[in-house]
Amino acid sequence: MTLAHGMPEIRFSKAGPFSKEGVCPVEKMLTFKKTAISGTSNDDFFVAPAGVFITQAFIRADVALDGTAVVTLGTDGNPDALIDSTDFDATTINNSASNLNSTTAVGAIGLYLAAADTLRLAITGSPTVGALSGYIKYVEMEAIEAGGVHFDLS
Repeated sequence: MTLAHGMPEIRFSKAGPFSKEGVCPVEKMLTFKKTAISGTSNDDFFVAPAGVFITQAFIRADVALDGTAVVTLGTDGNPDALIDSTDFDATTINNSASNLNSTTAVGAIGLYLAAADTLRLAITGSPTVGALSGYIKYVEMEAIEAGGVHFDLS
């Protein structure tokens, strides 16, 4: 049994195949925190460049939001693309949610942003107390591809 076109060419970093850059992309992570809660808000916190693939989003209620607060996480054009109101109840302390395996979020198995987009934490209702924190894990596809193709299957 042989591979079509022979053995693929593999690109490694200068440190060799055992470096972090070997054959897997290095994920980036950003964190966010909101402690000043006062009613409805749309907090834009990161302009993701074109070609970003978000692998995971996570949010936690550090301090429970009062009232009828609804919290979503997504983009400015689709504010619940990653975590929607059925995924996350911010009115209970330490409640948390992730986009992974969400039954309703558009980005339940990841979200690819073909064009640059702004990430948004949106709060509706009338909360006056609360605090939220979370993180986004992502890879920049263009940066990975610019480093060279790992396997050329031509």
